Amino acid sequence: MFTLRAYQNPYLRVGQTSMQAVLSLNVDANAAVAPAPLALGIALDRSASMEGSRMRAARDGAVKVVNALDSSIVFLVLAFNDSARVLFGPAPGTPENKRRAIAALQSVFASGGTRMSTALNAVVDKFASERSRAVKVLFLTDGKNEGEPRIALDRAVDRCTAAHLSINAWGVGTDWDASELLHMADATHGMADIIPTPNQVEAAFTAAFNEMRKTAITNTHLQLWTPVGVTVKQVQQVYPNLVTLNPERDPASPRQVLVSLGSFAPNDQREYLLDIEMQAYPPGQQFLMVRPSLRYSTGGTTPVEEKGAREGWVFVQWTEESALASQIEQHIAHYTHQEELARNIQEGQAALSVGDSEKATRLLGQALEMSERTGNQRMTKLLSELVHRDAKGTVRLNQQADAVARKTLAINVGRTTKLNG
Repeated sequence: MFTLRAYQNPYLRVGQTSMQAVLSLNVDANAAVAPAPLALGIALDRSASMEGSRMRAARDGAVKVVNALDSSIVFLVLAFNDSARVLFGPAPGTPENKRRAIAALQSVFASGGTRMSTALNAVVDKFASERSRAVKVLFLTDGKNEGEPRIALDRAVDRCTAAHLSINAWGVGTDWDASELLHMADATHGMADIIPTPNQVEAAFTAAFNEMRKTAITNTHLQLWTPVGVTVKQVQQVYPNLVTLNPERDPASPRQVLVSLGSFAPNDQREYLLDIEMQAYPPGQQFLMVRPSLRYSTGGTTPVEEKGAREGWVFVQWTEESALASQIEQHIAHYTHQEELARNIQEGQAALSVGDSEKATRLLGQALEMSERTGNQRMTKLLSELVHRDAKGTVRLNQQADAVARKTLAINVGRTTKLNG
């Protein structure tokens, strides 16, 4: 089902006690596995700022998705402002249930403030028993979470993570907070993006739902076994976006940590950067540092374990040859540059927001050069909306860049490109 391959410099200098490795994970494109049973929650912001075209577009987008459901899918529709109101469900997507849900959606109107935690908590409460299904959430807002402290939202996201809910979060317009939506998505193995205008809501919802229906592998965990003296200190997803993950000790194996990876569809590809600490050994002999394997469910079945082949194991040896030990493996170098790219964009955007044009120009210009050099075409295109080079090659801010361009860059800041070869 899965293929794991490890990339790292196998040579360490004498006395070296830390290293990095990239694990590349691929799902067989021809895997003979049926789509997982799906539970879908649709959460729509109905605060006062949604009044008019945004509310109509949110309703129409939700109706489009509801109409596409089949009876194998359990679904829930809710709207939220200062509180969440379940409009319909959870219930199977039968013709009658879809009719009732659509009728309920047509009665939604905009008013009040925005408390996002109420929507997420309601979805968790309603889907708590759906352990055999892939639980996905379509979440739409147009504003910041101003009706409650950030800790309330963080706690609700933690509940979603613990319940294995995956959130696709969108901001319509430009008045929302990218950090809030990115946190929802990153913590739950989902996605976050911008919908610049209301007339694009329906297409965004439909495309996301079509991708959700491809989900075939759920509750996936990367199992990292290490020998005595070796510790995996940090795991970061580095493709298709940058997300810091949380390794947890496996209660069934004292030498193993577990990393939740979410769900997968056939042909999915992801890559992970491991930070490893170990005790040093004399030069010459090769040592095993990490032996990865996977545990997952298909079709809502009991979890199965899949051992990783030796090409996915991390081996090293200490050497006195500095030319060998000083080499930087190309995958590690590539993703290190992607992290630097993301930092430059974030700091450049922050400088731009406080009016420091000189700093913003320098950082965003460096980010543009880096995105071009590393082949990150998506980020190059987005950065080119904010900065450009004149005929002499000098980087200048695009004074005509609008709020949509800045917000699109902000919500895409962690997107990375895969190293070819």
